[in-house]
Amino acid sequence: MRKDMKLIGLIACLLCCAGFANAQKANKTQERRQQEKRLPREVLNPEKVATQMTDQMNKSLQLTDKQYKKIYKLNLKEQKAFFKAMQNSGDQRPPMGEGPGMRGGRPPMGGGQPPMMGESGFPGRMGGGPMMRRDTNSADSLKKAAEAKEKKIKKILTKEQYEKWQAEQSAARKKASQRRMHKEIHSDENPDFEQKSL
Repeated sequence: MRKDMKLIGLIACLLCCAGFANAQKANKTQERRQQEKRLPREVLNPEKVATQMTDQMNKSLQLTDKQYKKIYKLNLKEQKAFFKAMQNSGDQRPPMGEGPGMRGGRPPMGGGQPPMMGESGFPGRMGGGPMMRRDTNSADSLKKAAEAKEKKIKKILTKEQYEKWQAEQSAARKKASQRRMHKEIHSDENPDFEQKSL
């Protein structure tokens, strides 16, 4: 009887240890997955993006070596400008807790000036202040840059290649537009704040 009790106790201990080990393994796997979600998979740079864009064009249009080099230079120039613009846009905002009247801490009580209001009474972008004008200017400059790039590509490609490239660009724009519409429709149906409050 005592041997049976010892055997049962030993089996119970082994099962508990196995369950504990399994739970730790599951926790480590879950932590690893969460870390993978948080960390970027690959840090992009202008050269990588330009190479990817040019390789995709080469795959669909069968570019010559000379065309490939010219298209790569064009894509690289565009991506360098884009990355520079992205870096500059990030430098315009002060770190949290710093800014006019903040002095690295709380805003002044009562004595501080209210934020600059735009036309609709909201500060910053929503009021149509200077941020809004800069956004429309950047949209215009992006459109002009795209038109200039298209003219240069037309000079580099043959007529057949250019027509095929235009068709692909049109299809890509249409697909992106559909994705945006789909996203807007679904975000209107299930807003996050309603899900959390229920």
